[in-house]
Amino acid sequence: MIEIDGVQPNARELRPIRRGWGAMHWICIPQTYAFLLGFVVYGSIVGWIAEDFIPPFLFSGVLIGSFAFWVLSAWAARRIASGTARRTPGGELPWKWWIGPEGFVIANGLLKSEIDWRAVKTVREESDRILFLVTPANNPVLPKRLLSEGQLRELQDLIADVTASGRLGRGVD
Repeated sequence: MIEIDGVQPNARELRPIRRGWGAMHWICIPQTYAFLLGFVVYGSIVGWIAEDFIPPFLFSGVLIGSFAFWVLSAWAARRIASGTARRTPGGELPWKWWIGPEGFVIANGLLKSEIDWRAVKTVREESDRILFLVTPANNPVLPKRLLSEGQLRELQDLIADVTASGRLGRGVD
């Protein structure tokens, strides 16, 4: 049993996941950027039809302004969501992890989550973190900085064992 105490991933370790959920990641792109493409197409057609009746730089100015407002509002939404999560009763508490052959348990005194290896789609090891892909909305992050060399090797061996035995992800496919 591997035990890790005081788990509190930092902002970098909690960065968005870019791979692992296939089409789920890519399906969000059209709905996110469709307004921008539509705006460019509409503005180009209107500019072509109206020619000299549109003041210079009006279209590009509105386009740049809209994009800047979109980026700023997305940043504000992430910041507010993060602050709200921190203000929840369990938001600032450090987590304790127990990882073993049956799965892993994550607890912080107010919340407890038990996850069987069959519920984990895959485990991805990155340079600074280990991701446990459980559902698109639940991907526990274990910072590697909290693991000793022995614990990291033991975890890698355990993941190899549960993968080889067919338990890892068995309930997902």
